[in-house]
Amino acid sequence: MQFSWISVAALVICISNISALQCMTCGWSQSIDECDASGHLKECMSNQDSCETTVRRNGNNVLVSKACKDRIACRSNQLQNARYAGMSTQCNSDQHNSVCTCCCNKDMCNIGSLSCVGKNQVAEYAAQDCPVVSTSLPHGKIDCNKDNRSGSVCKYQCTGKDYSLWPKERENNICLGNGSWAHKKPCCARPCPPYYLVDIAMLIHFTGENAEHLLKTTLEDTATFAVIAEDGVKISTLYHNENPVESSLIKFNEYGENATLLLELMLERIKISNKGPVNTGKAMRYALDNMLIPEAGMRDSRVEGGLDIYINTNPDDDVKGPADEARRRGIQVYVFGFEIGDFKFDRKKLLDIAGKEEHIFVFDTDLINLSEQDIEELSGHFCQNPCDHVLHDHE
Repeated sequence: MQFSWISVAALVICISNISALQCMTCGWSQSIDECDASGHLKECMSNQDSCETTVRRNGNNVLVSKACKDRIACRSNQLQNARYAGMSTQCNSDQHNSVCTCCCNKDMCNIGSLSCVGKNQVAEYAAQDCPVVSTSLPHGKIDCNKDNRSGSVCKYQCTGKDYSLWPKERENNICLGNGSWAHKKPCCARPCPPYYLVDIAMLIHFTGENAEHLLKTTLEDTATFAVIAEDGVKISTLYHNENPVESSLIKFNEYGENATLLLELMLERIKISNKGPVNTGKAMRYALDNMLIPEAGMRDSRVEGGLDIYINTNPDDDVKGPADEARRRGIQVYVFGFEIGDFKFDRKKLLDIAGKEEHIFVFDTDLINLSEQDIEELSGHFCQNPCDHVLHDHE
């Protein structure tokens, strides 16, 4: 009998379209619940058409494994349950040692207890339902095949743009036989960085012949270093000299999520204007009273506040008082200084503002060149748990 290449190709396509069996898999665990909680669902290879569960008992010590298995090999192992070994069968509840194996051939069929032996043989408890799981997953969806019943598998999927599950491996959750879910519910979150969830009040003062260029590059870098969004960064800006220049003020609620509009507003309103002393402390108090407040568009307590000082000269007034007040209010204070040419900062002044060395960034050019260590410092503070970087309730 001869086959044409078309027939062979059709057969290959047909075989490839058969979905692979999905089994719970785990290494040796100390209980079925631990196995289900620490294991993962796996698509079996084409020659593995059974899901196998093995429970080994040695006195009070129990070991459980679950895996994909060839059906004949799995069935052979299961038949050993009834074989006599000494005074009892191999799978038993009345001897010091016991080995029980069960096989099944449907997707996820080996989740939960052994299905082919009596409960008394493996000292299993009656399966319990889990607490009802919320069907709400902001920016995503949940699909549970058995609602909250024992053995139910809930699958999580993120549908919002740029959103992904966190923790990353938490695509599935299982209702264990003891009535508890294997894991906490994940969330759909955007990556941080660049989605820093923080409201930053940005205070600027530049002087000298390169002030205009320094201002332009700083504003351009600021508008692009992170994503401007409701669950990203929001920026409010103000130029200052002897006094806060109120005509330069841009509030959090003036540009929505439009980073281009933010940059246009900054370039339009913020102008170099140097008169008298540089009263950065006075500008910081202005920011606390007029910028970092809900009326100016600052978000609620789920969003951290930041106060960033951009300068290329030493402040002339007291900065420690307002900086300490900001920290008492839970606002993180950072200094971004430009030490160009022969100019040197008074490091004590910078430390009075920032509170600690890790919050001081000094550059010797007119560009904000953050090192990998600098980015790690910022990310370490503002990007601890991605689920805390979305503005919705989560578990």
